[in-house]
Parts: sequence; C-alpha cells; structure tokens
Amino acid sequence: MSLTLSPEGVEVAYRVIGTGPPDLLFLHGWAGSTAYFEESYEALDLERARAIGVDLSGHGESPASEAAWSLDGIDNAVLAAADAAGAERFVAVGYSMGAKFALHVAITHPERVAALVLVSGTPAGAIPMPQEILDDWYARAGDVGAMKELVVPFLTGPVDEAAHDRFARDAARVPRSALEGTMQATLEGDFAASLPSIATPTLVIAAGRDTLFAPELLRETLVNQIPGARLAVVDCGHEIPLERPHEFAALIEAFLAGLRP
Repeated sequence: MSLTLSPEGVEVAYRVIGTGPPDLLFLHGWAGSTAYFEESYEALDLERARAIGVDLSGHGESPASEAAWSLDGIDNAVLAAADAAGAERFVAVGYSMGAKFALHVAITHPERVAALVLVSGTPAGAIPMPQEILDDWYARAGDVGAMKELVVPFLTGPVDEAAHDRFARDAARVPRSALEGTMQATLEGDFAASLPSIATPTLVIAAGRDTLFAPELLRETLVNQIPGARLAVVDCGHEIPLERPHEFAALIEAFLAGLRP
C-alpha cells in the first residue's frame, strides 16, 4: 500500500496492481477495504487492465479523519489516489456504498471518470435505515466474530473462508467513528436528481437474491435514471465480490471489451 494526501491533508492509502490500460479504480463497501476485492483482482486479466484499490478514511490502511466523511471529502480522497497512481481517467468500480461514492465522483468530476461499474449499488437518494439496525452494526466495531456474522445473512452460498475471515479482521479494525461517518454520508447524501446528467457508460451489476438492493430497485433507481445504463444480474446475495468474484471479474472484462474501439 502507498499513501498520499487529499487537499484537506487527509492521508489516503491506495494499492496499484497490474499494467493496464485501462485503469480500474475500486471503492469498497461499508467496513471493507481494498482487500475485499482480492479474489476479484486475481480473477482479472491485469495485463489488460490496472487495478487501483482505495481505502476510505479509517478503513484498511487509511488513518481515520473526520474531514473525509462527506461526499466531497470522499471525492477528494478518490481523486488524490487516482492522481498519485497516475490515472488521469479511470473506470470507477464501486461496491455497495462505494457505488454511491463512485456515482458522486462521476457527477462532480465527469472529466475524470471514463466509465462506471456499480455493484450491489446503494441508490443515489437519501436512504431511511432503522436506528436499531445501525446501533447493532456500530456495536460490532472491534469484534472480529461479530463482523464475520454480519455478512452471513447477505450470502446465499458458500464463500472462500479465508476471504470471509480477512473481511472480518479488516472490518474489526475500522473505528466506530469511521463506521458511523461513512454510513452517515451514504444514508444522508441525496443527488438522485443529477443522475440523468451522467453521460458516462455505466454497468449496474445486481444480485438476484439481494435483500438490501434487489434488481428491481436498482433498475428503478439507477438503470432507468442513468442514460444508456445496462443491468447484469448475478444469482447470489448482496456480497457479489465475496460470493462470485470470478463472475464479477468476467462481467467487468466484458464491459471493458465493449468500450474499446
């Protein structure tokens, strides 16, 4: 991992794998890190693409900073990592809340985002979430076993145990302040009205058995709102990169092939 600074002076950890082009910039989900995509990186042909994994503030190897837990702060962290990696334009690949952050970067800095891949993506509008659920999730901070149990209801089949354990260990390292900060930015951020302005080629990957964001919801809130967006459905639960990393990588590569002249 390497470190760079955002304009606010926030330290941002990022990792570069492969040679490319194109550049694929990966944004993880809540309590995750770039290591969440490890199996997906391995499944990609990284002689024909370059992966840039970014750890959001307080996650993975990025130190926690309150200044980074806003949509604009996340934009700046993402672009700082892209600049440090020498990626003038990139395909933003966002999983779950990372998809919402990728969308926001594409809206505020369209000149930097060549394409979007939104995976089990959080819709762009404000999202109501029962406080008792949030309290339960936040209370798991620092507890590896509790974090491992958290994702089980969102899985529909067996997953690589080492990958599941790695996620749990990384998630338990995230301080509660970062868990709350990124969740608040995700739930309260509302830029749904700007989606029709997106001119970026977009692939939405939905999980057919997702209990958080079903394909019908993503079709209504993302695919039908972003001009030219396409939908692909994977037969699994919300954790597509964890449960189906090879299928996930294949969908990315097929999408990239369609973008090449």
